[in-house]
Amino acid sequence: MPTYIYKAADSAGKLVKGEIEAGGEIEVTTHLAKLGYLPISISFKAEKAKPAAGTKPLTGPGRAHPQSLIIFTRQFATIIKAGIPIVEGLGVLAEQIEDPVLKNALAQISRDVAGGISLSQAMAKHPRAFSELYVNTVVAGETAGVLESVLSKLSYMLENDHDTRTNIMAALRYPIMVVVAMVIAVMVLSVFVIPQFAKIYLEAKMKLPLPTQAMIAFSNTLRFRWYILLPSIAGSFLLFKWYINRPKGRFWWDGLKFKMVVVGEIYTKITMLRFCSMLNVLYQAGLPVLKTMDIVGMTIGNAVLSKEVEKIKRDLADGKGISGAVLASKFFPRLVGFMISVGEKSGSLTTMLDSLYDYLNLEVKTAVKNLTTLIEPIMTAVLGLVVMGMCLAIFLPLWSMIEVMKGGG
Repeated sequence: MPTYIYKAADSAGKLVKGEIEAGGEIEVTTHLAKLGYLPISISFKAEKAKPAAGTKPLTGPGRAHPQSLIIFTRQFATIIKAGIPIVEGLGVLAEQIEDPVLKNALAQISRDVAGGISLSQAMAKHPRAFSELYVNTVVAGETAGVLESVLSKLSYMLENDHDTRTNIMAALRYPIMVVVAMVIAVMVLSVFVIPQFAKIYLEAKMKLPLPTQAMIAFSNTLRFRWYILLPSIAGSFLLFKWYINRPKGRFWWDGLKFKMVVVGEIYTKITMLRFCSMLNVLYQAGLPVLKTMDIVGMTIGNAVLSKEVEKIKRDLADGKGISGAVLASKFFPRLVGFMISVGEKSGSLTTMLDSLYDYLNLEVKTAVKNLTTLIEPIMTAVLGLVVMGMCLAIFLPLWSMIEVMKGGG
């Protein structure tokens, strides 16, 4: 039987390490439970703990792998629940994590926390490992004294976000291939085919229709001004990234996400999941409601919704409920406002938020599954317009020449 190495917490919250022969991890977990231990990590003796199947640890500069971050968050929540000191727990996790970005960050965070810095402040020093949303969520847990609950919720949020992103990319794989093929086809036609037709039209000294003029102009730019075109495209992309990282640009971009075709609805539901989840955790923790909304605004991860949360705070300061501002907002779905209103009136807000979270989570999964079906008609229409434009640009002058030749004959 294989030998497993385990790390667990006993009933007093002390860290326990050991080895055991067992037929699998489930058998090890059962054995530890009989001893009254809470498992933290289990791995083969012959090898270190590995990330989830299908993931590859980063090797060099970059960001922490999402799966590694999810595993860390879940294990860290377990460590805090077991009563193990944060510094000791971070040290244990830093030993077993293979992701180099996260491993180095945890080693430094452990030293910083031991030196008296708060966990969130220490994490904020490592943006490649912990995003702004992650750090703000930890701030919420520290402020409300419910770090374990917040981390547990955060691990589910990260996992849902990662699964959603993976499924969306899988659904977009075919449309992306179509777009790439279409771009390549347009470039090949512009460089090799259009110039030949342009010579014929130039020799005929005929007036060209607007689509043909535009196509020839694009072809000439691509052939003779590529050293201006390509840097311009790259510069526009960098300028866009710079703009959306500024407060004004971030606000514009976050608002646009809700209006995007097809994916805007999915994004709206994902942000609502974050809103309901964090509001529920902090509300159950007994934090003052205005402070709760402050933290929710920080952790929701969208500048537009953060501003909407400010309106909710003003309503609360005036003695009104949460639901009024939610129902008045064009960014919150009506269902969210109605269910919060029912929860407030019936005194069962946490139950309603749980139900709303489960419903929205199911809606997101269903919407992602149907994404390919929704995108295909759009892609077909776009492809048809491009092909039609190319055909008109190339053949309209030819038809005119044929008509002139017939008339002359």
